[in-house]
Amino acid sequence: MYKETMRPAWIEINLDNLEKNLKTIKQRIGNKSSIIGIVKADAYGHGSVECSKVMLENGITHLAVATLGEALELRNYGIDAPIVLLGIVPDFYSDIVINNDLIPVISDLDNARHFSKEAKKHGKILKIMIAVDTGMNRIGFKPTYDDAEIVRQIYSLDNIEIEILMSHFASADAVDLTYSYKQLEKFNYFSQMLTSMGINIPIRTFSNSPAMYRLPESYFDAVRPGAMLWGIYPANITNKEEIPLLPVMEVKANIVFLKTVPPGTPISYGGKFITNRESLIATLPLGYADGLTRMLQGDKIRVLVNGQFAHILGTICMDQCMIDVTDIPDVKVGDEVVIIGKQKDKYIAAQELCDISGLCSGELFYNFSKRMPRIYIRNGKIKAIES
Repeated sequence: MYKETMRPAWIEINLDNLEKNLKTIKQRIGNKSSIIGIVKADAYGHGSVECSKVMLENGITHLAVATLGEALELRNYGIDAPIVLLGIVPDFYSDIVINNDLIPVISDLDNARHFSKEAKKHGKILKIMIAVDTGMNRIGFKPTYDDAEIVRQIYSLDNIEIEILMSHFASADAVDLTYSYKQLEKFNYFSQMLTSMGINIPIRTFSNSPAMYRLPESYFDAVRPGAMLWGIYPANITNKEEIPLLPVMEVKANIVFLKTVPPGTPISYGGKFITNRESLIATLPLGYADGLTRMLQGDKIRVLVNGQFAHILGTICMDQCMIDVTDIPDVKVGDEVVIIGKQKDKYIAAQELCDISGLCSGELFYNFSKRMPRIYIRNGKIKAIES
């Protein structure tokens, strides 16, 4: 229990494990490729500021976020590294992008022209990233000659410098990689076409987490691992040992109440769980408002108490939930409970909760709200507490 958090439920972020994952990825990709640190959505709920610091300490030169607000948060905390905006920024915000030296993603000529005018007005050279739509059908130029001509026009705009060419895999975690290879072929075709037009772009980036394992030909100049930074293996990976990962997040709480109830006692809203024996019920001070989604309720998930598994019972409340500790000896108020993580010789992986709930790892991690204090561990000690 950490008194500084003001709450007996918290998240521990192991920055040492993040560093180890980064080093493992570097070893995999070799010296020809770099890593773009994906810290969007508050670094998948792990804390973008503290995680960005670790990434920069380990030689990562570029960070990437989804929104302007996420980028400004990093700038406000003194992070001056190049920051890529993965989401389209409307013209209205172009001055903010330029004044904060951000790298916007560009998917159409008009948007690029506006950035060019604004950069010229401010007397700055704006670095941009060109998105290529190879099959995600989300944003980007089509890999055609006509769109290559548009990119050439952008390349010639005043005060604009194309630094990055990117695309994104739609199904690199599928069993069949046929579609991914088609995407890769389109990206290579477009990249070579631009080169033949005299458009030289320093950084080409395509590879995401599943492609890190399965498509080494997609590494190019930089890779963009997402979930694997946080210790999550992509689906359909059979060669996990090639990039072994360590979990970065653990979710914990303390027991705040104990009660013995007779057989036939309904537990929580709706009485959906009824005890079939005399039971010792423990209350935990976290619920769905903290990220413990109701998709995990109904005796579906387990937690660790004193090194043994115990199940959550009945409906998860907004701020609390109940667990059955009848078969666990010597349980008392204040005992630490692990929802995700390790206790003694047993472990509950985030992937276990993903499999039960149907959530992807990013959604699961980010669902653990800011109401849950973050404890950052560095070099085996508490580095910072964010509450």
